Amino acid sequence: MVFNVVLLGIIIGVGFLLVEQWRKPSPAAPSVTQTPTPVPTLTLPPSQSRPVPTSIPEARVLIPTAGVNALVVNVYLDGESWDVSQLGENAGHLQGTAWIDGSGNVALAGHVEMRDGRPGIFARIDEVRTGDPVILTQAGVEQRYAVINIQRVNPDDLSVIYPTTDDRITLITCDSYDFLQNIYQERIVVVAERVT
Repeated sequence: MVFNVVLLGIIIGVGFLLVEQWRKPSPAAPSVTQTPTPVPTLTLPPSQSRPVPTSIPEARVLIPTAGVNALVVNVYLDGESWDVSQLGENAGHLQGTAWIDGSGNVALAGHVEMRDGRPGIFARIDEVRTGDPVILTQAGVEQRYAVINIQRVNPDDLSVIYPTTDDRITLITCDSYDFLQNIYQERIVVVAERVT
């Protein structure tokens, strides 16, 4: 009887440790994986500080189908990639991509899941369908887009955010979490072209 109780305690303890390990990033991961990232993120030496995302005045993205109504912040390049570690519950405008006052490809990243397991702002991005609206606003200026493509790409595929000659918005989040490797194996990319 005592042996069975001890064995049951060990099994429950191991199960708890496995669940906790699954929620924590693996130190062997090549990128910052505490939160989903749109592309691999570099680790800076301790002597360098990471730029903290700053709000873009009065900028928001609305995606009614996915339940998104989020503040947009700047996400800066930190060498070869964008540092989304401080993105939180905001959408991040990827530095170097177009913006509302210009033309081309506006790229926004958002988390699919938060560090504590809560859904991120792009948790339901896979629910959008062709023709669904995406609205980007800033200080009274509104641009409307209609979804034209939903796809999954490899995490290192940056072609989806390359500059374009047409006005579009590209939304990126993580997908296909691999529990054993503690990494996301794909990105969901939603492309919408400007309609107004």
